[in-house]
Amino acid sequence: MAKRRRVRWDRVLLVFGPLLLLILILCFSCHHRDKDTMDQTSSPDNLVESSLPAETSEVAVPVEAEARPLVICIDAGHGGKDSGATDKPNDKSMSEANKRLEKNDNLNLSLAVRDAFQKYPDIQVIMTRETDVFVELQDRCDIANNANADFFISLHRNMAENGKGVEVWINNDSMGDNTMDKLMSEYILDWLEKVGISERRGIHYGFREGEGNYESNNYYVNRYTNMPSILLEMGFMTSKEDNRNFDDHLEEYADAIASAMIELLTDKGLYPVQT
Repeated sequence: MAKRRRVRWDRVLLVFGPLLLLILILCFSCHHRDKDTMDQTSSPDNLVESSLPAETSEVAVPVEAEARPLVICIDAGHGGKDSGATDKPNDKSMSEANKRLEKNDNLNLSLAVRDAFQKYPDIQVIMTRETDVFVELQDRCDIANNANADFFISLHRNMAENGKGVEVWINNDSMGDNTMDKLMSEYILDWLEKVGISERRGIHYGFREGEGNYESNNYYVNRYTNMPSILLEMGFMTSKEDNRNFDDHLEEYADAIASAMIELLTDKGLYPVQT
């Protein structure tokens, strides 16, 4: 019977002991390094910083996601050296100081319309003029276009030997889309009728002296603004009835114009402004 060899454990430990010790040291070192990394990346401060843009930890909503207000440009026709229409066009002996001037009526109504819009949030009103100054037609368009206005309303008054009532002029370009121009006109005329006007003269295309459906046959501010636009003639300077209505209902007319625009925007789902 063969004799069993005795295992010399002292020699085994002598050979493999240092190797096992080295393996244990390496394992411990790796575990400690991984734990430190996890602690750093999972700390509350680091979690906040990593979830926000590198340049700031204060940003809550990206700027591009914020809803901007609707911008409405109000244009007070004429001004300064350009007086516009008058209540006594045939009286050459009377100075302008003694006449009713369109530029003043336009400005007074425009300022009232601006104030009427102030009660509506998310509506920003810009003006082409707020005082009795002359502003070139192209400058009026530039003010609206450079501000990326959403709508343009030019306020005027009419003049004729015989005539009364309120009318609206819009672009007659058959190649363009003037649907919103028409809607603006209809809504505003409806609201002005509720206040009271001498006559509803409706919507007209182009401009008074123009003939034919051409882009050039338009009022300048309707042709060269980039947004839906209207030119609103608020009664005749030569009509005593229209002048009386204008004076008696100035604030009501302003509220009607603002309310008409808000109703239109609401009906079209553009107001209130959605974030």
